[in-house]
Amino acid sequence: MAENPVEKLKGDIKRFLEVYRFLSVEGKAQFEAQMAGQIKDLDEKTKKLYTTLLQAAKDGKSIDEAIAQMHKPV
Repeated sequence: MAENPVEKLKGDIKRFLEVYRFLSVEGKAQFEAQMAGQIKDLDEKTKKLYTTLLQAAKDGKSIDEAIAQMHKPV
């Protein structure tokens, strides 16, 4: 049986937030620069989602807080 898409999203966000939290300061800077390069050519909606997710990680938000931020309009 396929995994529930909402649960998969929560799991992916959880892993992202956990990994980001354990990166060194240099690792975070390098990751952010790499991510900025990769999302620069994406559509505005997708860029907003990635940027919001990254900001949630920087702010130490929970999974539910991160998802709520991603749902807010620009």
